[in-house]
Amino acid sequence: MIEIAESINFAKEMTNLLKGKVIEEVEVLNAPHRFCWLSTSEEIYEQKLIGKKIDHVTSSAHYLRIIFDNGLEIACAEDVSYSYQQKDEISKKNQLILIFDDHMALEFKIKLYGFILLGYEEELKKKYPYYKVALDAIHPIDKKFTYQYFLDVTKISDEKGSVKAALATEQHIPGLGNGTLQDILFKAKISPKRKVSTLSESDKKSLYQSVINTIDEMITFGGRDLITSLYGEPGKYEVLMKNDRANCPVCQGALIKEAYLGGKVIYCPNCQK
Repeated sequence: MIEIAESINFAKEMTNLLKGKVIEEVEVLNAPHRFCWLSTSEEIYEQKLIGKKIDHVTSSAHYLRIIFDNGLEIACAEDVSYSYQQKDEISKKNQLILIFDDHMALEFKIKLYGFILLGYEEELKKKYPYYKVALDAIHPIDKKFTYQYFLDVTKISDEKGSVKAALATEQHIPGLGNGTLQDILFKAKISPKRKVSTLSESDKKSLYQSVINTIDEMITFGGRDLITSLYGEPGKYEVLMKNDRANCPVCQGALIKEAYLGGKVIYCPNCQK
């Protein structure tokens, strides 16, 4: 899944490559996907996008937003992958292709599920609550993401619930999903299943710093090594808690991998308490 770090890095990469390009052709749902959500009909995508010039690309949490010179945007989220190559090298197994005036093309593919929305910011905010939350939230690399803000949005000082529930459910911190959460908790030495009622003030501050530092490190190294760039190159941030790792990178003990709160958690029972 595309999370905060990857979204930011894709936005930088795409702005450098795509700014000022004009769309000449659009292809929608070459490979129909049951869990690809569009905001309007395929024909409207073609009608509204052909001839449009890209102004810039930005990110809001896990949403990647391609902004055109008339304010229209494509907003993508969840399990969407992107590739950029010559028009004649593009496959037909995709959900969207934008072909530019220089014969280069941007290809969008959805793996498990994802959104490829088209519209103006205000109309998308009205129609898609998670999009609105992503745009309105203060994100971990923003200076306004203070310790008090962290306490307020996560409700981590409440008496009920687990640490995972506080940090990575109900859009408390949009774009912070399972993939990023595992390393945040490992570096903070806190179990995802630990009850928030047992956290000390020191524990909460450790979690807060780990959220900021881990996401900042992921961004600095071009995203996680599980996600590839527009040219198919993996990010340089080595994920510590991942499926193909059997043992803890610190104590070498066996990692626990189990389903919990709508997704898998991976943690070290020795290092994380």
